[in-house]
Amino acid sequence: MARLPHHKKTSRWPLSLVWQWLPARKSRLSAVSATPPKKSKLQRRLKVYGARDRVFFDILRRRNNRPSRLTQRLTAEHSQALLRRRSMAGVALALTAGGLIWTNLFIKEQVTFAGVPYGIIQKFWSDKPARTAYFEGNRQALHARLQTLGVEEDIKDYYRDRFDSEYELDKYIHQIMFDRTGYVGEAYQVNDFGQLISIEY
Repeated sequence: MARLPHHKKTSRWPLSLVWQWLPARKSRLSAVSATPPKKSKLQRRLKVYGARDRVFFDILRRRNNRPSRLTQRLTAEHSQALLRRRSMAGVALALTAGGLIWTNLFIKEQVTFAGVPYGIIQKFWSDKPARTAYFEGNRQALHARLQTLGVEEDIKDYYRDRFDSEYELDKYIHQIMFDRTGYVGEAYQVNDFGQLISIEY
């Protein structure tokens, strides 16, 4: 069997035309792919509604995050009440601390209560007749009982180093006794200002 000669199949397009056609085809394809596809009317409308919804929900979120006037007023009142409670607690704490310090100093007789040291008050309070005379308002009996207890001499001993003369010391002690008990000694009288004046015989 005889072999037929092989014929080379040639393209209908010349090679030069193919090379010219390929870049033009590529440029058209790239231009088509670069231009975005047109959106339909429904897609455009949905986009507009979506933007409006986002704005609406953003406004609603901001309004919900902002406290109302009632909330602001309640918050302010709560802050003021809290500040008042803290101030009262601070004042109470300061008064308690001050009271404890003063009580400690008073017991150590570094300070006095209305001019009377702690030891004298303790001696008076532990004596029942003196307490009875004080609460009954019996000045004579109270003064006599205090002299029996030696209260006047004890107060003089407490204040003695603060006065140069015995006369000034005696007058000061009798003034304290008058202010506390209302008793006026025989050597003194009371002026219009509630001060003791010695009687000159």
